[in-house]
Amino acid sequence: MMEAFTYAIECTGLTKKFGNFTAVDSLELKVRKGEIFGFLGPNGAGKTTTIKMLTTLFSPTAGSARVASLSLIGDAPLIRAKIGVVPQEFALFVELTPMENLRYLGDLYGMPPEKTTKRSEELLNIVGLYDKKDVVCEGFSGGMKQRLSVAAGLLHTPDILFMDEPTTGLDPQSRIALRELTAKLNSTGITIVYTTHDMEEADKLCHMIAIMDKGKIIAQGTSEELKDKYGGGHRIVLKVDSHTPELLSDLKKLVNAAAVSVVDHTIDLRVSNLSGNLVHKLSAYLTQKRIAVHELNLREPSLEEVFINLTKKDLRE
Repeated sequence: MMEAFTYAIECTGLTKKFGNFTAVDSLELKVRKGEIFGFLGPNGAGKTTTIKMLTTLFSPTAGSARVASLSLIGDAPLIRAKIGVVPQEFALFVELTPMENLRYLGDLYGMPPEKTTKRSEELLNIVGLYDKKDVVCEGFSGGMKQRLSVAAGLLHTPDILFMDEPTTGLDPQSRIALRELTAKLNSTGITIVYTTHDMEEADKLCHMIAIMDKGKIIAQGTSEELKDKYGGGHRIVLKVDSHTPELLSDLKKLVNAAAVSVVDHTIDLRVSNLSGNLVHKLSAYLTQKRIAVHELNLREPSLEEVFINLTKKDLRE
């Protein structure tokens, strides 16, 4: 028998308008329990508005959704007890210590003081802030503040954790640490909804990815599925001294390239796969023709290429 709570989140036609502007347009979405689901898209794509609806901060203009098996429309107070949120901006008190912040939140949740203290110490240990538990947060780095935000979002042991661009503005080391923490938390079974405009982050972290643009989901799948379907193929990139139309024609036929492009002395061949036999044939041909190759790179399709191919623009625009 299928588990009743297969999906942590289900959206049907979920829409949010602000006046005549449609921020989220007829969203159809299913997030499986226990996965890290990523929303990938540029600023203004509708990611944060979607999160604010699913966390009951915004009421939808149209459509419906179920979060933790509860109706977004009628069960908002119950949903809040089932979810945690890590916002883009630090929303705790900088003049308080981590323990003071978490105890304050525990009071708001109605948790017994002893339970709050025990849970807070446990979480501060998990996020690597236990040795700072009694230090005022004002001097904390951006990474430390985000880790404390994660602890705050988990205080009441939610079923689903929403993380809205949590690594924005962090240094590379802090971004990596937060990604590792997110994966560690997910391994305990918690469902994580993660918004980002960082391609590498989505690629490494998320089990499923929805690409948003102009309020719509324009593609959805695993990272590999998206790259296979929309990435434009694998690439063989050669840097040579010179090239002729005959050489380009021969290379295209040899590797069965879907497309060939040339910039100065760099030849870019797009192929459906990068089998070892293909590379061997190419190397043998180049040796036979005595063509000097200064560089030969094999490149997998990237999520950045997926996004550009789908939207015809760079993610950072």
